[in-house]
Amino acid sequence: MPRMLGTKVDTLSTVQRLIADEAGMDVKDLAPGRQLEELGVDSLRVLEVMFRIEDIFGVQMPEERVPIHTVQDIADLVDRLVARKSSK
Repeated sequence: MPRMLGTKVDTLSTVQRLIADEAGMDVKDLAPGRQLEELGVDSLRVLEVMFRIEDIFGVQMPEERVPIHTVQDIADLVDRLVARKSSK
């Protein structure tokens, strides 16, 4: 698996590891399409993951509310923020 930050595969695997660490879960249970609510990942845990993502990827989460329902939603948001940051 690629280890280079900024690739879609690495973004997803990083997000999965962060959620697993924060929620005390196994990464293999965090399939991209799984609903966070279904996994028992509440909004406070998502917020903690978002703070860690900001540090790791060097991005800032948008101030407006962005719908986040799945693990993949978080990875997609990070990819968009990284792309926006690198285009500046």
